[in-house]
Amino acid sequence: MPATLPSRAIFSIDPAVLSQFNALFTPRERSKVVERLIQAELDIHKRAVLDAIRKIESDPRCASIAQVSADMDALAGDAW
Repeated sequence: MPATLPSRAIFSIDPAVLSQFNALFTPRERSKVVERLIQAELDIHKRAVLDAIRKIESDPRCASIAQVSADMDALAGDAW
């Protein structure tokens, strides 16, 4: 499988923040640092969504919705 090429992105960043960032990290490090920060934010968002789903699934007020979902999963062959 061929390696994918990195994507380029353009972001608006406060000049003072960017200046400090550029002073702190070498050009070779910058993309890796930004990628790690983006991935960390994505992980936080994913955890928040999964936490919300778990709360809804365990809320007794949503039992009828959970049953419909379970029935649909069984019909689709996706039952856990």
